[in-house]
Amino acid sequence: MSQVPSNQTQLDRIEAGVAELNKQVAQMQERQNSQGAKIEAHESHLSDHSQRLRDVELRHAVAEATGSHKHRQLSGRWAALGAIGMLLLGAALTGLSKLGAALIGGY
Repeated sequence: MSQVPSNQTQLDRIEAGVAELNKQVAQMQERQNSQGAKIEAHESHLSDHSQRLRDVELRHAVAEATGSHKHRQLSGRWAALGAIGMLLLGAALTGLSKLGAALIGGY
């Protein structure tokens, strides 16, 4: 007949299995802690990058708004200078044409 294992042998095997499970759980906890630390570091970097991105977007929006405003001011100034130049040129040509007509008519 087969020999029935003693209760002590079964208890030893169960304790060895529990010890192995405890060891595996401890390793899993260490990995989880390590990954948690990495995730926290990544979150910190992400927060820093998002703040920098907000700052850059704000600076870009301000630069775009003030740049287009300055561009409109400069365009308006050049248009005004151009109009004044055209008036002066027209007046000069009118004066020259009258002078030319007087000279031609005077001969």
